[in-house]
Amino acid sequence: MPRQGLNTETVVKTAALLVEENGYENLTLHKLASKLNVKPASLYTHIKGIDELYVFLANLALNQLGAMISDAAEGKKRGDALRAVSVAYCNYVTQNPEMYQMIMKIPHTNSEELIKTGRIVKSVLFQILSQYTTDNAKIIFYSRYYHSILHGFVSLNRAGFFHDTFSTDASLWNIIDNFIEQLEKGEISVYEKQQLQNRNPAER
Repeated sequence: MPRQGLNTETVVKTAALLVEENGYENLTLHKLASKLNVKPASLYTHIKGIDELYVFLANLALNQLGAMISDAAEGKKRGDALRAVSVAYCNYVTQNPEMYQMIMKIPHTNSEELIKTGRIVKSVLFQILSQYTTDNAKIIFYSRYYHSILHGFVSLNRAGFFHDTFSTDASLWNIIDNFIEQLEKGEISVYEKQQLQNRNPAER
């Protein structure tokens, strides 16, 4: 019989705390059960196993990140919205570095729920970028460009590559401002569909 008060939400939130305390790679069902003061077998009443737990954690992390960037972008347009989203994105990674790693597992889960949540999060960025162009292909390209900037920067920063006397914040804002300036001037080139089709698949 399930422990009174224990449910899937509590299990996932407790697992998220463990992830931040010990690292996502060190999460085990035995450690989670100990944290919840239950036997490991009791967890299977609420989750099917560690793989499903990873999906739940990734979904939680994605929703958390999505809420932060959505709140940051609310009421703002174009460059101001992109700058605000950048701050929110970096703040989330700083505050939840291990949960952020759970998001990176999403492409390997094949979870329809995660794909749906991901689309909702992406829609925030797409709405901002649609203020620069109505071309859907360009919006997708711009979003990948912007996401690559943010993920690449926070990943390198976490790895210790930017530990010097020059402000990391100033570095990021310069990069984001440069991206916005290119958008405003229409200077970001995008391959046309025909050009992409003619390229070697290995080069795409």
